[in-house]
Amino acid sequence: MLAQLIGVEDDEGGLAVLSVNGVEINAMDCLGYGNSSAPYPKVGDMFSPEFSCLFDDDASWNSVFQGNPNNEQRLESTGLWSYRALGRLVAIDSSGTQATADCGCCLLPLPIEISSSDYLGMFVGFDVKRLSVWRA
Repeated sequence: MLAQLIGVEDDEGGLAVLSVNGVEINAMDCLGYGNSSAPYPKVGDMFSPEFSCLFDDDASWNSVFQGNPNNEQRLESTGLWSYRALGRLVAIDSSGTQATADCGCCLLPLPIEISSSDYLGMFVGFDVKRLSVWRA
């Protein structure tokens, strides 16, 4: 997946605006952090993003697996860089500590641990307090 950097504030940690598959996403700018060897993108550049999330502490198994009754894959903005994430479970790491949902325009980690691949393909919904973008 590629994103186009539409705009950034002057300081890292500020707002980064991206277009991913035609969807505009606001995220915390972490593009200068991390260990990526990819070049730092300039406004207008295409790059491979990676997303991380700060979640509400009240996410539970039931709220995540019952949070997407219409089986949607999208991000719904609820603030500057906060979202209601609706997606489909597409990956679970081998340690069972990180699961990933395809939310249509991007892949996001889930706020709960999932250890069984039996849940792959199920639809999920969860709240993201802050979406952050990094260079993949």
